[in-house]
Amino acid sequence: MVIVMNDDRISDVEAYLPLARAFVEDSLQHEKGCLAMEVTTDPKTPGRVVYFSKWESEEDFRATVGGAIFNKHIPQMGKFFLGSEDSIFYI
Repeated sequence: MVIVMNDDRISDVEAYLPLARAFVEDSLQHEKGCLAMEVTTDPKTPGRVVYFSKWESEEDFRATVGGAIFNKHIPQMGKFFLGSEDSIFYI
């Protein structure tokens, strides 16, 4: 199992969050190996949005990038995206 932290920078957090929450719900319902996922904000760092997710394997997580759920949501979310740093922790 892995915990993944996606530490994103977003231009308009208020507009982005509803889209991010829809992505999380869709991922939880349809992504193979997705056991848990939360999207959070950092009130001390404007524009910072962090996803924490738990996956059965790193392969399951990596398979989502470019997959159906990702491609469904990224066009709307992408216009607010400035950058990201991902970390994977094995448990």
